[in-house]
Amino acid sequence: MKKKVLLYNFSGERLNGVKRSLIPIKAVAQEVDKALYGEKLGYLLGVEGYTAGGAAAENFDEELLVMSGFDGGDIDELIRSLRKYGVGRVALKAIVTGTNIDWSSSELYYAVKADHEEMQKRRSGR
Repeated sequence: MKKKVLLYNFSGERLNGVKRSLIPIKAVAQEVDKALYGEKLGYLLGVEGYTAGGAAAENFDEELLVMSGFDGGDIDELIRSLRKYGVGRVALKAIVTGTNIDWSSSELYYAVKADHEEMQKRRSGR
């Protein structure tokens, strides 16, 4: 499977930095328009068998980076590359799985956001 990264709400230098950081790992960046947040990830990634027809979805404004076709080494390399190209930390990241490929962007965002908030609570000892 080709390496692809869906990008949500990145702009300016951060967007450019993310795109540059994908070059060393030969991954393709795809910016996702808010009008497509109700479509399944499989459709957005061009996976065979997925067609347009998502329901209306709630928009979100936070940055979200969704990786497809990545293995553990690719993820580590991307994180290093994001630092190298001045992007730094991207709080909300996800890998496409057999389960979430059927989710809309909004569904994935809320799941990742909840996981992130739970990890933050654990780190702060609450």
